[in-house]
Amino acid sequence: SNSESSTNGGVAALRFNSQHRLKLYERLLMGTIRNCGGGLTPWNTWLTCEENGSSGFVYEVDPNTGYSRKTKVVDQGGNYESAAFDDQDPSGQLRIFVTEDSATGALIRYTPSNQANSDRNLHNRLSSDGGTHEFLVLEQDGTYFWTMDRSLGEQSATSMYQFTEGVDVKNGQLYFVSKTQRQLFMVDLRGNTYTVSSTASGAFNRQPDQIAHILNDKGSDILYFTEDGGEDCDVHGRDSTGQFYTILKGPGFNTETTGLAFSPDARVMYVAFQGPSAIFQVQRTDGCTFGGGMVDVHYHNHGVNGL
Repeated sequence: SNSESSTNGGVAALRFNSQHRLKLYERLLMGTIRNCGGGLTPWNTWLTCEENGSSGFVYEVDPNTGYSRKTKVVDQGGNYESAAFDDQDPSGQLRIFVTEDSATGALIRYTPSNQANSDRNLHNRLSSDGGTHEFLVLEQDGTYFWTMDRSLGEQSATSMYQFTEGVDVKNGQLYFVSKTQRQLFMVDLRGNTYTVSSTASGAFNRQPDQIAHILNDKGSDILYFTEDGGEDCDVHGRDSTGQFYTILKGPGFNTETTGLAFSPDARVMYVAFQGPSAIFQVQRTDGCTFGGGMVDVHYHNHGVNGL
């Protein structure tokens, strides 16, 4: 759990037993500022992103050992939001993607050096020298490329994908959202094309924030969204057909939903309402997983349909 405080940021861990009962709360990282979003590494450490202008960087935190260190996954300070990894690249190289909540914030692709990537000490892989930073350039014709020229990436972000927040990688696809444009970008990492889908749909009337994938019982993906700001911030889902659903409503919380996570068995969803610093543990009343079949929830455009 990140703390986005401007005076007392950092990362804390909530530990649960196999019955999803909270057992322990502890601070893991202190001395950082405005820790916004983040993401996992392939070895199950946490990357926490500072949204702090020229002083904002990305730190790695190991919840099992308490280890923490500033990483090299970004090349300069910024308003960093979220991170995701791709360890299935055909080149065999690990890729780390980082978004930035800025009008000129280019999406970063970081590749550790071959030496770092083979280091048996996993904690060295993202903090060693020699890695490369590339920036996403989206073309108007639906193609894209990566460049080491930051200015080109920033120009593309300014014109195509401002203020990016949530990011995820699944099955060779990179997903990220532009909150002010209310768009979901889907980038084919195994090709050179991308597509765009609007997130402005019915009850999902605020800006998209964090995203997380979950595999449903039929083997297809559901992409979950939180909302950034407003009096009716909720949690929403988008299925593989492009339909949006409201999964959880938060009336009375004039804030943003964030910190979206799921238990390993997908039966519990964890989400935070930022303003009151409240973290909720949510389970389906039918006993199914959050990737399961249809239940009664509000579908954005056509009344009750459900996910």
